[in-house]
Formats: sequence, structure tokens, C-alpha cells
Amino acid sequence: MKHSIFDLQQMYRRYRMQVLLLLLLLIAALVFVFKNRLLTLVVLAIALLFHLFIVRRRQKTYVNAFIQANLERTLCPKLGMDTVSEKNASHMTTDLLKSAQLMPFRQESGTPLLCWELSGCLRGLSVSLCDATLAQDFKLVEKGKNRVHFNTGVWTHIELSKDTGMNFRLLHETSVPTPIRMEFFSRESLLTPSKISDPDLAKSFVLYHPVTEEACALPGRFLGELKKLAEYTPGYVAISVHGSQMDVFIRGRFLARPVSVRQAPTEALLSFDPFPELLYLMDLAGTL
Repeated sequence: MKHSIFDLQQMYRRYRMQVLLLLLLLIAALVFVFKNRLLTLVVLAIALLFHLFIVRRRQKTYVNAFIQANLERTLCPKLGMDTVSEKNASHMTTDLLKSAQLMPFRQESGTPLLCWELSGCLRGLSVSLCDATLAQDFKLVEKGKNRVHFNTGVWTHIELSKDTGMNFRLLHETSVPTPIRMEFFSRESLLTPSKISDPDLAKSFVLYHPVTEEACALPGRFLGELKKLAEYTPGYVAISVHGSQMDVFIRGRFLARPVSVRQAPTEALLSFDPFPELLYLMDLAGTL
């Protein structure tokens, strides 16, 4: 592991000391208000520069190191990985996401933003996942102003053990805002809404299948595992199954868990699994 608990604690202490120094600068500026306004402005300028170029950088370095250490202790071992980095995604690509035909997103510099890629083998299947931020264009009215919705969550790609012969999309209504979802699938013209046999899932999920094919009957075990996942996760699930590939986007879930800078790092915090949904996804894939 790149960062031990001792390394993180040292980084945290240095960060806290710099925050304390910044606070002292602000107090000094407050004192000088009553004595010398010019000196007050100088101290405030120093405090601002210190915050922008020292404290913020130190905080970002610590947060990234914490996330990396957390993933190395939790998800990396499951996938047979030694370490992970924030950037340089290689398995999760724009083309892979687009081929899933699961949701629209803008393709240009900086978007989609794919971070903290994990890739390996779990239960005999090839698995890749990452945090994904997708810019999705929409209009409130037909000829209205172009707007952008940023959809964020975890995108997981699983290579199934066989060709299922299936081709469908199954989305929670909240996983992609309804106007964006409906416009996307109508524009694709390959998919059309279909009914879901499970009444509980039918309340919040929408199923799409190719126009040229009959609606596929989803296996009962698949729907059962999906129900477990939907009940467990606080996020919103969108699934694409096409042949031997399954892609799952869970809106509102992240591999890079929030890191509090008010609490010193501990082994308990570092060992907290940020994405236990992964095992639920493997159970889901096992039914196909």
C-alpha cells in the first residue's frame, strides 16, 4: 500500500497546522483593522494566497491519499489489485460507456469525467468500475435554452460468462431525469418501453427493448436480485444488458467517499467499504 496509517496521520497533522496558521493570520488582520488598514489588506492578501496555494493543495493531497488508501484496503483486494489512482482510466472509456446505450452524455474535453478506475477479476468475471460524471444536455421546452444536467455515480462494466441473447435497458426513473431519458430513447429509435413483470419494481423502474425484437422475459432470479439491490442502495440503478456485457450505473454513489478534515484518519475509517453494492452487482450478473 502506498500510504500507511502513520503517513496519513502525519499528512493530517501538517494540514491542521497550516489551518491553524491561516486562522492566526485572519485574527492578526482583524486586530490591524483598528490600527492600520493598509497593513490589514497586506495580511489579508497573504492569508488568501496562503489558503489558495498552500492549505487547499495540502487538503487535496491528504483527501486523495485517504481515498487511495481506503480503496486499497477495501475494493482493490476483491479485484486482485495492488493500488489505484485518481486519473489515467484505461478500461473504462467513453466508447465503452457509449456502447451500452444506457444514457446520453456530452463527449468533449473534460467530459465524461472518469476517475478512480478499478479493474480486475471477481467470481471468475472481468469487472471494471469507476466514478463517472456525465454532462447531459436538455431543454425545458422544445425551443428553449440549452441546459446541462450533471449526472454523477458509479459506472460498473461486467463481462458475463456467456452470451445471454438478451438486449434490454432497465432504469430507475430517478437514475436519469425523465425528460432526458425519454428524449434519448426516442431519438435512438432502437428501444421502446416495455412492461416489467414484477409489480414492485414496475413502480419505479422502466424497461426498454429493441423495436425489432419481442420484449424479453427477464429471469425471476434477476428481478429478485435487482430488488435486493434497489432496497439496499441509497442510489438509483440503471442497467444495460447486451449479449455478454452488463453495464450498471448507480446514480448518487461514489468510490471516492467523502473525507472529513475534522476527524483524524483511523484504521476503522480506512477499512470502511465505500461501495458494498459491488457484491450485489455480482449476484445480479450471476443470474444471467
